Amino acid sequence: MDRIEQLKIFIQVVDSGNFTKAALVLNKPRSTVSTVIQELENKLGTSLFHRTTRSMSPTDDGLQYFELARSLVDQFDAAETLFLNNPVKVKGRIRVDIPSRIARRIVIPALPDFLIQYPDLEIEFGASDKYTDLVSDGVDCVLRVGPLTDSELICKKLGDLSLCNCASPNYLVLNGTPIELADLQKHKVVNYCSSVAASSAGWEYCVDGEIRKIIMGSNIAVYNAEAYIAAALAGLGIIQVPRFDVVDLIESGALIEVMSDYRPLPLQLSLLYPSRKNLTPRVKIFQDWLCQLVSQKCLNSDEL
Repeated sequence: MDRIEQLKIFIQVVDSGNFTKAALVLNKPRSTVSTVIQELENKLGTSLFHRTTRSMSPTDDGLQYFELARSLVDQFDAAETLFLNNPVKVKGRIRVDIPSRIARRIVIPALPDFLIQYPDLEIEFGASDKYTDLVSDGVDCVLRVGPLTDSELICKKLGDLSLCNCASPNYLVLNGTPIELADLQKHKVVNYCSSVAASSAGWEYCVDGEIRKIIMGSNIAVYNAEAYIAAALAGLGIIQVPRFDVVDLIESGALIEVMSDYRPLPLQLSLLYPSRKNLTPRVKIFQDWLCQLVSQKCLNSDEL
């Protein structure tokens, strides 16, 4: 077995967390995986994993070796595909993280056609609304909505998501329909808590060139976008949400847009990835496809 193959096995063991899971992913005997790790440790003269009867985790040396090994494997894969124009030849694993609603509504439904073009790609897909540390989590790229704090990452701004205010018909029947910003003081909102912004930050509007911040009462706070929209549908308050995400609900009458003359400040939609000199072809191909897809589906929904 060549050294690159050994490195790929080592990387998979780190990602999987134990020999058994890694062996299943690699379709190799567990004994082979265990032997490869032992051989690497003997060659390097250090332990790569902390081992107990129930779990294993990388040592400090193991983590350092993991970063180097991953970089070497990525460069090796890039060299193999450098002169290949056939998209079928692009292969390997991609780790991505995308906000849950964009993942469920936009990206996952489009993945089958993408994988028909690139059947040898393996995508590890995180669909959450939580902050992801690309470097420590070994993620190739993420989509982020809102303000950014990762100064060491490469950021590609895709555009701005237009927002709208909406509520359920039942909520408006019981509480009335707000017309002016001052009316919001009498209403309840569904608070959205994220890893980037606190729920108490308030809503911001641009009025005559000035930013107006409105803080309202609430009976509920949620931690993901699915629950946020579900709470509005249940009549628990007004929400402020990317327009693309509720166009169908507004068209069906399940939600009603309010205060359309007062548009909230838009949210930036960005693609982030680690600052690496050699971006592998598979990651570049996926990023280009993802950017085009979300730009078409998410950024062109100002009109119902």
